[in-house]
Amino acid sequence: MLDIISHKPDIQDWQWDLAARIRLGIEDSYTARLNEVECVRAMVEAIDGKEPVQVSLNGASFKLEVEAAFLHGSKSQVRFQVGGAEHRRELADLLVLGAYVHDGRLAFQRACLIQAKRSGQGTGRATSRYEVDPWQLALLASFPKFTGVSGVFAGLTVHLRNRSGMLGAYGLLSPPGELIIVSARVLNQVLGGRKSLAAKELVPAILSESASSRNSMHFSDERWWFDPDHCPYCHELAMHGFSHHWRRHHNLHGFGGMAETPVASVVTCIGLDEFVQCWTGLRLGEVWHAGAGSRSDRVLRASLHAAVRRVDTATGGKLAKAASVIESAVGDNDIRFDDDNPEAHGGGLGVISVIGQLKIEG
Repeated sequence: MLDIISHKPDIQDWQWDLAARIRLGIEDSYTARLNEVECVRAMVEAIDGKEPVQVSLNGASFKLEVEAAFLHGSKSQVRFQVGGAEHRRELADLLVLGAYVHDGRLAFQRACLIQAKRSGQGTGRATSRYEVDPWQLALLASFPKFTGVSGVFAGLTVHLRNRSGMLGAYGLLSPPGELIIVSARVLNQVLGGRKSLAAKELVPAILSESASSRNSMHFSDERWWFDPDHCPYCHELAMHGFSHHWRRHHNLHGFGGMAETPVASVVTCIGLDEFVQCWTGLRLGEVWHAGAGSRSDRVLRASLHAAVRRVDTATGGKLAKAASVIESAVGDNDIRFDDDNPEAHGGGLGVISVIGQLKIEG
């Protein structure tokens, strides 16, 4: 169904306007010769206040709503070990979130931690290049166990799962107002041990992803599926049979082919328009399922919950809906973080969130 919704004129116009607003913010930052952090802040400010969009189709309604907040302060740094040596690096400049709420119930959430890089100035015929710190790249590509030492992640000691390869990524900014997103794992392979690259070196990796799959808010093509581990309705069916639960299951899973299992994340976005399409199309970042019992899901969920709650509190409720959505799925678990750390109120991190809500009518 999301594949159909993505072609709705109202959705396409909304995405186009959102991308145009972000591009203007980046252009203004480049004109003023601002650094990466200020470019991220300009992106966040462009997204903040954007009105939601809602479309109807065959007895259902679908709504996309965004929130954005930028927390000023020192860098959110973490401490980790790679190859037996300890390092301290900034975790990210931008946290990108995407949640899918199915008929009032959170089904899954995506997350991507992005480190922004501004291109260096080219000279003569030389192409401008992006400098990449090898230890920060190692952090975002493999996510070893880390401890937050300052900023938003202070006090958090976690080992995050990166099954998609897109929990960590780089945002490569270029004038006048463009942005390329690339998985840290992909970037690591392209660099091959070097410490800088030109954007054109990413073209083969970008082209390897089908344009049709990147630009589509497309989930499973299977009309019927059964997943009692992740879907509460399938679980009820497995426990109590097909009698009074069958119609509910048909409405939720059979509705236009809409399933609660997301497709694999994109690992590259060739430009700002594609980034907006993939982000708001719920196709960008590592996934955790609201009903999953695995510890790796719960660690990722609790980590995001702590970070979003800290930024939301420090910015006067700018991420209220995102925090509420995550809170609704947190429940009781054995993973807790101390939110009384005084360092947690600073941190130079931007957070952008989109919530897609499908509501079955009748």
